Amino acid sequence: MGRAICMLRLVFAVAISVAIAAFVFAEENPVIAQANAWTHDQPIPAELLAFRDSDGCFSEPTDTYIVVDGITNYDLLRAIILQRGDERVFECAVKRALLLVGPTRFFHDIREVYAATPQLLSQPRHRAVHARSTLAHVLVDGLSIDDRDMPRDDADAVFARIAADLRAGVAFDAVQKKYWDAYEYAYTETLSDGSKVTLHRTRVGNYGDFVISERDHSARPFRSADLPEQHVRPLLSGRTGDIIILRDETEHRSILYRVRDAFLHPHDTLERPNQTMKTGYDWCQGF
Repeated sequence: MGRAICMLRLVFAVAISVAIAAFVFAEENPVIAQANAWTHDQPIPAELLAFRDSDGCFSEPTDTYIVVDGITNYDLLRAIILQRGDERVFECAVKRALLLVGPTRFFHDIREVYAATPQLLSQPRHRAVHARSTLAHVLVDGLSIDDRDMPRDDADAVFARIAADLRAGVAFDAVQKKYWDAYEYAYTETLSDGSKVTLHRTRVGNYGDFVISERDHSARPFRSADLPEQHVRPLLSGRTGDIIILRDETEHRSILYRVRDAFLHPHDTLERPNQTMKTGYDWCQGF
Protein backbone atom coordinates (compact mmCIF):
# COMPACT_ATOMS: atom_id res chain seq x y z
CA MET A 1 0.00 0.00 0.00
CA GLY A 2 2.85 2.39 0.90
CA ARG A 3 4.45 1.85 -2.49
CA ALA A 4 1.17 2.47 -4.32
CA ILE A 5 0.52 5.72 -2.44
CA CYS A 6 4.04 6.89 -3.06
CA MET A 7 3.79 6.16 -6.76
CA LEU A 8 0.57 8.15 -7.01
CA ARG A 9 2.48 11.23 -5.92
CA LEU A 10 4.81 11.06 -8.87
CA VAL A 11 4.29 13.31 -11.82
CA PHE A 12 3.80 11.50 -15.12
CA ALA A 13 6.81 13.20 -16.68
CA VAL A 14 9.08 12.13 -13.82
CA ALA A 15 7.85 8.55 -14.14
CA ILE A 16 8.84 8.50 -17.80
CA SER A 17 12.31 9.83 -17.01
CA VAL A 18 12.81 7.22 -14.28
CA ALA A 19 11.68 4.40 -16.58
CA ILE A 20 14.14 5.46 -19.28
CA ALA A 21 16.96 5.79 -16.75
CA ALA A 22 16.16 2.36 -15.28
CA PHE A 23 16.33 0.78 -18.73
CA VAL A 24 19.73 2.34 -19.45
CA PHE A 25 21.03 1.39 -16.01
CA ALA A 26 19.89 -2.22 -16.44
CA GLU A 27 22.29 -2.56 -19.36
CA GLU A 28 25.15 -1.48 -17.04
CA ASN A 29 23.96 -3.37 -13.96
CA PRO A 30 26.97 -5.38 -12.67
CA VAL A 31 24.72 -8.15 -11.30
CA ILE A 32 23.11 -8.59 -14.72
CA ALA A 33 26.49 -8.44 -16.44
CA GLN A 34 27.79 -11.16 -14.13
CA ALA A 35 24.71 -13.28 -14.80
CA ASN A 36 25.03 -12.99 -18.56
CA ALA A 37 28.73 -13.92 -18.41
CA TRP A 38 28.04 -17.05 -16.33
CA THR A 39 29.16 -20.45 -17.65
CA HIS A 40 28.50 -24.02 -16.52
CA ASP A 41 31.87 -24.37 -14.81
CA GLN A 42 30.99 -21.60 -12.34
CA PRO A 43 28.77 -21.69 -9.25
CA ILE A 44 25.53 -19.74 -9.51
CA PRO A 45 26.02 -16.41 -7.70
CA ALA A 46 24.20 -16.46 -4.38
CA GLU A 47 22.53 -13.11 -5.07
CA LEU A 48 20.69 -14.66 -8.02
CA LEU A 49 19.16 -17.40 -5.87
CA ALA A 50 17.94 -15.15 -3.05
CA PHE A 51 14.73 -13.22 -3.63
CA ARG A 52 15.03 -9.46 -3.25
CA ASP A 53 12.30 -6.83 -3.54
CA SER A 54 12.73 -3.25 -2.33
CA ASP A 55 10.07 -1.59 -0.21
CA GLY A 56 10.50 1.95 -1.55
CA CYS A 57 8.93 3.80 -4.44
CA PHE A 58 11.56 2.62 -6.90
CA SER A 59 13.11 -0.72 -7.62
CA GLU A 60 16.71 -1.32 -6.64
CA PRO A 61 19.23 -2.65 -9.18
CA THR A 62 19.61 -5.83 -7.11
CA ASP A 63 15.85 -6.59 -6.99
CA THR A 64 15.08 -10.04 -8.37
CA TYR A 65 12.55 -8.77 -10.91
CA ILE A 66 15.04 -6.23 -12.30
CA VAL A 67 17.94 -8.68 -12.45
CA VAL A 68 16.11 -11.67 -13.92
CA ASP A 69 14.34 -9.49 -16.51
CA GLY A 70 17.78 -8.46 -17.78
CA ILE A 71 19.20 -11.99 -18.08
CA THR A 72 19.84 -13.15 -21.64
CA ASN A 73 21.83 -16.23 -20.58
CA TYR A 74 19.46 -19.14 -21.18
CA ASP A 75 21.86 -21.70 -19.70
CA LEU A 76 21.91 -19.77 -16.43
CA LEU A 77 18.11 -19.55 -16.31
CA ARG A 78 17.91 -23.32 -16.78
CA ALA A 79 20.45 -23.84 -14.01
CA ILE A 80 18.46 -21.62 -11.63
CA ILE A 81 15.28 -23.54 -12.44
CA LEU A 82 16.97 -26.80 -11.46
CA GLN A 83 18.23 -25.41 -8.14
CA ARG A 84 16.30 -25.82 -4.92
CA GLY A 85 15.50 -22.34 -3.69
CA ASP A 86 12.95 -19.60 -3.37
CA GLU A 87 9.72 -20.27 -5.26
CA ARG A 88 9.57 -16.66 -6.45
CA VAL A 89 13.04 -16.87 -7.99
CA PHE A 90 12.04 -20.14 -9.65
CA GLU A 91 8.91 -18.62 -11.16
CA CYS A 92 10.83 -15.57 -12.37
CA ALA A 93 13.39 -17.80 -14.08
CA VAL A 94 10.68 -19.87 -15.77
CA LYS A 95 8.86 -16.79 -17.04
CA ARG A 96 12.05 -15.16 -18.27
CA ALA A 97 13.14 -18.34 -20.06
CA LEU A 98 9.76 -18.52 -21.81
CA LEU A 99 10.12 -14.90 -22.93
CA LEU A 100 13.73 -15.35 -24.00
CA VAL A 101 13.59 -18.50 -26.13
CA GLY A 102 9.84 -19.07 -26.52
CA PRO A 103 7.61 -21.85 -25.21
CA THR A 104 8.44 -24.31 -28.00
CA ARG A 105 12.13 -24.54 -27.12
CA PHE A 106 11.65 -24.15 -23.38
CA PHE A 107 9.07 -26.92 -23.03
CA HIS A 108 11.06 -29.20 -25.33
CA ASP A 109 14.16 -28.69 -23.19
CA ILE A 110 12.41 -29.06 -19.84
CA ARG A 111 10.65 -32.25 -20.95
CA GLU A 112 14.05 -33.73 -21.80
CA VAL A 113 15.28 -32.77 -18.32
CA TYR A 114 12.27 -34.42 -16.68
CA ALA A 115 12.73 -37.55 -18.79
CA ALA A 116 16.37 -37.80 -17.70
CA THR A 117 15.75 -36.83 -14.04
CA PRO A 118 12.17 -37.86 -13.20
CA GLN A 119 12.85 -37.36 -9.49
CA LEU A 120 12.45 -33.62 -10.09
CA LEU A 121 8.73 -34.26 -10.53
CA SER A 122 8.49 -35.07 -6.83
CA GLN A 123 8.63 -31.29 -6.35
CA PRO A 124 5.26 -29.51 -6.78
CA ARG A 125 6.75 -26.65 -8.72
CA HIS A 126 8.27 -28.96 -11.31
CA ARG A 127 5.00 -30.87 -11.59
CA ALA A 128 3.32 -27.52 -12.26
CA VAL A 129 5.78 -26.72 -15.07
CA HIS A 130 5.30 -30.20 -16.51
CA ALA A 131 1.54 -29.68 -16.48
CA ARG A 132 1.99 -26.35 -18.27
CA SER A 133 3.93 -28.13 -21.00
CA THR A 134 0.73 -29.96 -21.98
CA LEU A 135 -1.07 -26.68 -22.73
CA ALA A 136 -0.94 -24.51 -25.83
CA HIS A 137 1.14 -21.35 -25.35
CA VAL A 138 1.96 -18.39 -27.56
CA LEU A 139 4.60 -15.70 -27.19
CA VAL A 140 3.47 -12.41 -28.72
CA ASP A 141 4.86 -8.91 -29.21
CA GLY A 142 2.41 -6.04 -29.39
CA LEU A 143 2.06 -2.51 -30.72
CA SER A 144 -0.88 -0.32 -29.78
CA ILE A 145 -2.57 2.85 -31.00
CA ASP A 146 -4.97 4.69 -28.72
CA ASP A 147 -8.10 6.24 -30.22
CA ARG A 148 -7.16 9.59 -28.66
CA ASP A 149 -3.91 9.56 -30.67
CA MET A 150 -5.26 8.52 -34.05
CA PRO A 151 -8.65 7.94 -35.74
CA ARG A 152 -9.43 4.25 -36.16
CA ASP A 153 -9.29 4.36 -39.97
CA ASP A 154 -5.83 5.91 -39.80
CA ALA A 155 -4.75 3.35 -37.20
CA ASP A 156 -5.96 0.56 -39.50
CA ALA A 157 -3.87 2.00 -42.33
CA VAL A 158 -0.75 2.22 -40.13
CA PHE A 159 -1.20 -1.35 -38.94
CA ALA A 160 -1.62 -2.48 -42.57
CA ARG A 161 1.78 -0.97 -43.39
CA ILE A 162 3.35 -2.52 -40.29
CA ALA A 163 1.91 -5.92 -41.21
CA ALA A 164 3.28 -5.59 -44.73
CA ASP A 165 6.76 -4.82 -43.39
CA LEU A 166 6.65 -7.81 -41.05
CA ARG A 167 5.44 -10.14 -43.79
CA ALA A 168 8.30 -8.88 -45.97
CA GLY A 169 10.73 -10.16 -43.34
CA VAL A 170 11.70 -6.93 -41.59
CA ALA A 171 12.64 -7.63 -37.96
CA PHE A 172 10.00 -6.69 -35.40
CA ASP A 173 12.37 -4.41 -33.46
CA ALA A 174 13.26 -2.53 -36.65
CA VAL A 175 9.61 -2.14 -37.62
CA GLN A 176 8.76 -0.96 -34.12
CA LYS A 177 11.48 1.72 -34.16
CA LYS A 178 10.52 2.84 -37.66
CA TYR A 179 6.94 3.59 -36.65
CA TRP A 180 7.84 4.92 -33.22
CA ASP A 181 10.03 7.53 -34.92
CA ALA A 182 7.54 8.25 -37.69
CA TYR A 183 4.73 9.04 -35.24
CA GLU A 184 6.70 10.71 -32.46
CA TYR A 185 5.51 14.13 -31.28
CA ALA A 186 6.39 16.65 -28.58
CA TYR A 187 4.13 17.82 -25.77
CA THR A 188 4.41 20.00 -22.69
CA GLU A 189 4.08 18.65 -19.16
CA THR A 190 3.58 20.89 -16.12
CA LEU A 191 5.48 19.71 -13.05
CA SER A 192 4.33 20.03 -9.44
CA ASP A 193 6.36 23.20 -8.94
CA GLY A 194 4.65 24.85 -11.90
CA SER A 195 7.58 24.56 -14.28
CA LYS A 196 7.05 23.12 -17.72
CA VAL A 197 9.09 20.59 -19.63
CA THR A 198 8.89 19.39 -23.20
CA LEU A 199 8.68 15.63 -23.56
CA HIS A 200 8.18 13.26 -26.46
CA ARG A 201 5.85 10.35 -26.97
CA THR A 202 4.69 8.31 -29.94
CA ARG A 203 1.27 7.49 -31.32
CA VAL A 204 2.43 3.92 -31.98
CA GLY A 205 3.07 2.48 -28.53
CA ASN A 206 4.98 -0.55 -27.32
CA TYR A 207 2.34 -2.93 -25.92
CA GLY A 208 5.04 -5.31 -24.71
CA ASP A 209 5.55 -9.05 -24.91
CA PHE A 210 3.35 -11.69 -23.30
CA VAL A 211 3.50 -15.46 -22.84
CA ILE A 212 -0.11 -16.60 -23.05
CA SER A 213 -1.91 -19.80 -22.14
CA GLU A 214 -5.45 -20.59 -21.10
CA ARG A 215 -4.33 -20.22 -17.49
CA ASP A 216 -2.12 -17.15 -17.69
CA HIS A 217 -2.20 -13.97 -19.76
CA SER A 218 -0.26 -11.62 -17.50
CA ALA A 219 3.12 -9.93 -18.00
CA ARG A 220 3.79 -10.27 -14.28
CA PRO A 221 6.14 -10.38 -12.46
CA PHE A 222 8.18 -8.19 -14.79
CA ARG A 223 5.39 -5.76 -15.73
CA SER A 224 2.13 -4.96 -13.97
CA ALA A 225 0.10 -5.60 -17.09
CA ASP A 226 -2.62 -8.06 -18.01
CA LEU A 227 -3.67 -8.94 -21.52
CA PRO A 228 -7.39 -8.33 -22.18
CA GLU A 229 -9.10 -11.63 -21.39
CA GLN A 230 -11.08 -11.42 -24.62
CA HIS A 231 -7.84 -11.54 -26.62
CA VAL A 232 -6.62 -14.84 -25.21
CA ARG A 233 -8.64 -17.22 -27.39
CA PRO A 234 -7.89 -15.62 -30.78
CA LEU A 235 -4.19 -15.32 -29.90
CA LEU A 236 -3.99 -18.97 -28.85
CA SER A 237 -5.36 -19.85 -32.29
CA GLY A 238 -2.37 -18.15 -33.90
CA ARG A 239 0.72 -19.77 -35.36
CA THR A 240 4.29 -18.55 -35.44
CA GLY A 241 4.53 -15.52 -37.70
CA ASP A 242 0.84 -14.65 -37.63
CA ILE A 243 -0.19 -11.02 -37.28
CA ILE A 244 -3.39 -10.55 -35.31
CA ILE A 245 -5.11 -7.18 -34.93
CA LEU A 246 -7.65 -6.81 -32.14
CA ARG A 247 -9.72 -4.07 -30.54
CA ASP A 248 -9.84 -3.28 -26.85
CA GLU A 249 -12.97 -1.18 -26.44
CA THR A 250 -12.48 -0.90 -22.69
CA GLU A 251 -9.20 1.00 -23.15
CA HIS A 252 -10.23 2.48 -26.53
CA ARG A 253 -7.28 1.23 -28.49
CA SER A 254 -6.29 -1.05 -31.36
CA ILE A 255 -3.52 -3.61 -30.84
CA LEU A 256 -1.37 -5.41 -33.40
CA TYR A 257 0.12 -8.66 -32.13
CA ARG A 258 2.93 -10.54 -33.83
CA VAL A 259 3.08 -14.21 -32.81
CA ARG A 260 6.79 -14.75 -32.15
CA ASP A 261 6.37 -18.41 -31.15
CA ALA A 262 3.43 -20.78 -30.90
CA PHE A 263 3.66 -23.97 -28.89
CA LEU A 264 0.83 -26.30 -29.83
CA HIS A 265 -0.87 -28.81 -27.62
CA PRO A 266 0.71 -32.20 -28.41
CA HIS A 267 -2.54 -33.36 -30.03
CA ASP A 268 -2.96 -30.21 -32.14
CA THR A 269 -1.29 -30.94 -35.47
CA LEU A 270 -3.21 -28.42 -37.56
CA GLU A 271 -1.01 -26.72 -40.12
CA ARG A 272 -1.92 -23.59 -42.00
CA PRO A 273 0.01 -20.73 -43.64
CA ASN A 274 0.93 -17.59 -41.73
CA GLN A 275 -1.80 -15.01 -41.97
CA THR A 276 -3.03 -11.63 -40.83
CA MET A 277 -6.21 -11.80 -38.82
CA LYS A 278 -8.24 -8.74 -37.93
CA THR A 279 -11.09 -9.01 -35.54
CA GLY A 280 -13.04 -6.89 -33.11
CA TYR A 281 -13.67 -6.89 -29.40
CA ASP A 282 -17.28 -7.99 -29.87
CA TRP A 283 -16.20 -11.12 -31.78
CA CYS A 284 -13.83 -12.01 -28.97
CA GLN A 285 -16.64 -11.79 -26.42
CA GLY A 286 -18.33 -14.75 -28.03
CA PHE A 287 -15.79 -17.10 -26.41
